[in-house]
Amino acid sequence: MKNKLKNWEELCNDGENYAGEGDNLSPKEKILFENIKDKKVLKIQDAYLFSKTGKIEADHGPHLAGLIANFRFIQSITSVIITHNHLGPEGIKILAESPFLPKIVDVHLGSNNIGDEGAKIIAQSEVFSEVVTLNLECNGITAEGAKALAQSSVLTKVKYLNLVDNKVGDEGALAIADSDNLCNLTYLHLGGNRVKSEEAKAALKNSPKLNKLEKLKVF
Repeated sequence: MKNKLKNWEELCNDGENYAGEGDNLSPKEKILFENIKDKKVLKIQDAYLFSKTGKIEADHGPHLAGLIANFRFIQSITSVIITHNHLGPEGIKILAESPFLPKIVDVHLGSNNIGDEGAKIIAQSEVFSEVVTLNLECNGITAEGAKALAQSSVLTKVKYLNLVDNKVGDEGALAIADSDNLCNLTYLHLGGNRVKSEEAKAALKNSPKLNKLEKLKVF
């Protein structure tokens, strides 16, 4: 009697097979493989996952991005959740240029220090052109980065945008309110972004360009 074919999680977690590639993968590549859920979601929420000493290497973020970008098993994923991994703008650029990363639908890159430069890369990279859910919370993004997102001709399918705990301020909020390209937004979270003026808050709430918006959080 033939052995029952193992599913993806069983192949990952048996500690040796990895879909028949166990002998060809480095220890860090095996960690990546184990954190691709159901072939669809790459979920890495802790840099310490890759540390045996309890210390994070100075170049961990870009190195991780390079590891992911060149990992052929990501070709089937639709969602990327990479948080608290120090990607920085350099890591975002590496991911955006990946030969294997498909046009993903859900992106969560919170707490990665990507700043305005990283936001600009996302706003300009075709790999993000199918994104519906975009979470960039806690990344030091200012009005400059918010303007890049608002003016992006790539991010036109985004419905859910979370920018909580950045620094977009009134200027960034007004840019989003006046965005032609973010017209499909149904959810917008700008909490903790130093949006102080009533003008900016009213512009978001009453924007004719964000007429599909169902949920707005700004404080």
